[in-house]
Amino acid sequence: MAMVLATQLSSKPVLSADGAELGHVYNLTMDVKTGALEAVLVEPSDQPITGFETTDNGRLRVPARCIDDLSDFLIVRKPGE
Repeated sequence: MAMVLATQLSSKPVLSADGAELGHVYNLTMDVKTGALEAVLVEPSDQPITGFETTDNGRLRVPARCIDDLSDFLIVRKPGE
């Protein structure tokens, strides 16, 4: 993925590769040594979502390797797809 400022991701809608609305970007996790993006934390929509690890407070943890595209939405695929 090209270089993107974290502020560009703040509250951005998140869609699955098949177009389902997953929620919006809540926060990011990064490697403190390299600065590389590790995961995007997504505040889920009201629909039940499967296929992603969740945090203790119910947010989806989307690994950086699962990000497919960024435009008006953050497009992600489930791990293993």
